Amino acid sequence: MRTLAEELGATADGYQQVFVSSDLTDAGVAIRYFFVARLTSLNLTERYGSEFSKPERGGYDVDYVPLTDDSLGAIDLKPVALKEFVLANRDALLAEAGFAARTSRPCR
Repeated sequence: MRTLAEELGATADGYQQVFVSSDLTDAGVAIRYFFVARLTSLNLTERYGSEFSKPERGGYDVDYVPLTDDSLGAIDLKPVALKEFVLANRDALLAEAGFAARTSRPCR
């Protein structure tokens, strides 16, 4: 997906849409789609979004948050409904990405 490459220099496979969020805005309804996927590569030096050439906008650090423990509970993930969904369904999300529930080992 373009966003993975642009913002993380990453590639992935096994995309599966798992969540949809919508909000009313002045322009109408904003719809956001969320996917689970298995990262196959990640190289932050290959990010190329226009925001990376604008230092006045601040930094773009990546936060690594495992789903295999309670780390996500301490994160201010938005939208809140997404955080609730991930916490309630993390074993299924990990399985969908090819991991055994609450481990970081790939399923065989």
